[in-house]
Amino acid sequence: MISVRERSGKRRDPATVTEQKTEALSVDVDSLKPEEHGIVLCYPGLDLSSFDSRISQLRKIGVRELVLEGLSKVGKYGIIGRGCVSVVVKARLAGYDDLVALKIRRVDANRVDMQRDYELQKLANCVGVGPKAFVATQDLFTMEFIDSFKIGKWFESIRTRTPKKEVRALVKDVLEQCYLLDSHGLDHGELSNPSKHILIRNPETFEGKRKTVIIDYESASTQRRPSNLTAVSAFLFLGGWQSEKLRKILGLPSGGLSRKKLISMLGDYKSYPRSEALEKIFAYLHL
Repeated sequence: MISVRERSGKRRDPATVTEQKTEALSVDVDSLKPEEHGIVLCYPGLDLSSFDSRISQLRKIGVRELVLEGLSKVGKYGIIGRGCVSVVVKARLAGYDDLVALKIRRVDANRVDMQRDYELQKLANCVGVGPKAFVATQDLFTMEFIDSFKIGKWFESIRTRTPKKEVRALVKDVLEQCYLLDSHGLDHGELSNPSKHILIRNPETFEGKRKTVIIDYESASTQRRPSNLTAVSAFLFLGGWQSEKLRKILGLPSGGLSRKKLISMLGDYKSYPRSEALEKIFAYLHL
C-alpha cells in the first residue's frame, strides 16, 4: 500500500528545521518496485541486480515502510541525505513507534558492506555519542532518527545579539562529545569541517537530551590518533567567518596572541588528551 500523509505542526523558523512542510510519501515494503523505487534502494539506480536482495534485507531487519521525504532528492523522491557511501531515508520499523533513519549502501560505493560503519557508530554510542545504532545488514543500517538541522545552518543564523548562554552551552556540548571520542580512541575523520557532520536537535523535540549530535562514522578509525576536539576547536575558533561570530558573542579576543595561545593549548591537549587540558581550554574559551 502506498499512502500520502500530510505533515502538520506549528510553523517554525527555517533555520531550525531539517525540512520544509511537505507531503510524506510512505511506501510499504511489499509495494516497492524496481522500476519505481530502485533509484533509491539501489542508488544511483543504474544497476538494479541487488534490488531483490535489498528487499529481503529490509524485511529481515523489520522495516515495514519507507517514508520518502526530505530536502535532498533522488529522482522525484525526498530523502534525508546522500553521500559517497550511502543515501539516507526515513523509515518505520515493525513494533517501533518512532521514525528511524535508514542508511542504504550505494551500489557504486567503495565499501563492501555497512558493518564497519555500524560497529564504529556503536563504539561511539558506548560513550553516549552519536545517534543510537540499531541493526545492520550487508547493504542497510538503521539508527535513531534525529529531528534536527545541521550546525552549518546554525552558524549562518546566529548574530552577535544571540544569547551568550545559548552559544556557550551548544559549543561546550559539542566539545565534550569530541573529548569523549578522543579519550576512547575513536577518530571521526571528518570533523575538520563539521558543518554537515554535527546536528543540532530541534528544540521542540529536545526532551533533555544532548543539544548536538555527531553523525557519519563511515570514515572513523580506532587506528589513527584521535583529533576530534582539536579539529572542531580549530574550525570554531581559528577558522573564517564562523570563528569571528563566535569570538564576538563569547567575548574572546581576536588578535594574533590569542590565536597563538589557543593553538598552544590545543597542542598540549593533543599530546596529552586528559580532562585537565580540556578544562584549561574551556576556561580560555569562557565555556
